[in-house]
Amino acid sequence: MRHLLKYELIKIFSRKSVLVVSLLLLLVYGLFIVYDIDYYKDASHKYKPYERVITEQDIAKVELIFREHEDRRLPLVDNGLLQDIWDVPTLQEHYTKQLAEIRDKLRLSAPGSYEYKQHALHEQLLTHKGPPTGQVYYNKPWANIFYIMDQFGVAFMGVMILIGLAPLYSEEYATGMDSLLLSSRYGKGQLISAKCCAAILYAFICSAAFQLFNLGVIALLFGNLDGADTPLYSISRYMDSHSFRSSPYSWTAGQYYVIQFVVHIIGCIAFALAVMFVSSLCKSSFLTLFIAGGILGVPYVLYDVFNIRFAIIEWLTTFSYSQFIRVTRLFTEFETANIFHFPVLYPVATVSCVIAVTGVLVWVTRRVFQRHQVT
Repeated sequence: MRHLLKYELIKIFSRKSVLVVSLLLLLVYGLFIVYDIDYYKDASHKYKPYERVITEQDIAKVELIFREHEDRRLPLVDNGLLQDIWDVPTLQEHYTKQLAEIRDKLRLSAPGSYEYKQHALHEQLLTHKGPPTGQVYYNKPWANIFYIMDQFGVAFMGVMILIGLAPLYSEEYATGMDSLLLSSRYGKGQLISAKCCAAILYAFICSAAFQLFNLGVIALLFGNLDGADTPLYSISRYMDSHSFRSSPYSWTAGQYYVIQFVVHIIGCIAFALAVMFVSSLCKSSFLTLFIAGGILGVPYVLYDVFNIRFAIIEWLTTFSYSQFIRVTRLFTEFETANIFHFPVLYPVATVSCVIAVTGVLVWVTRRVFQRHQVT
């Protein structure tokens, strides 16, 4: 088994296409950074005096500056600081309004109903999270780490998994090596297990390497990774919206990074095994690329690019592999799944669902390859 696993891993990583595509993706990553280079400047020294409770006088000063510079032609870092100060009361008002609405819905719901349990869970999470502190936090390095993972991570990992694993079975069919390998002394069971483990390890290595590479690049550009202990709701890039302001979770940026890291890897492994399943059905690597690429990209394109909001499209997007690899949207809002009349948080429900589906796909892949030998 160990020899087969080593053989499969060497075969995957030694493909010229994997090396060429990885270098091209790193080049695109570099261009992605250069295009928004102003967002990667350290401003911790400018934020330091304002890392306290913001007063009405501070808001008045910001309003005056905005009036004097209506075109906002200030450096991005300065604009970002002013916007963060300006957003402090907005975040507080949003939390107060959100909690009041949930309590109104809870009061109007029938005790014991699914809606009552759902609103009670939401209220519990928001209460535990607590209201915004009214402070300005500097966490721009982490905001950019999350942004790159959301915007570029899915493209990087999707392409790497497709290029590396699309030929996993298709190549054996095309070259006629499948019959030879399955009749070898290792046996079909060990071969299939080796391919499965190789797909998992390949996805894990690529995803972990990209995450750590991204972390290192951001640390190098900013010169620090300040803000790991700041509240998740305060995360935003310069002059950007607070993506997690409606999130019910009381995590810090550092805690969320660990959760994002784990969910991202689970999503990558799940997609890798889905590609392996498609490859076991197709005799052409190109066809595998086309089908698996569609599975990954179509829900994203329909929902995010073409803004199609049909219920089925929203459902497909929520449970799509791209969302698991991006991670962010699983945690920006409070959403639950109705499991036997009990509200289960979407992140828990969706991760459990993808793990169960992946287990089924692995089992079906084994059956498909075994039947291929017989035929």
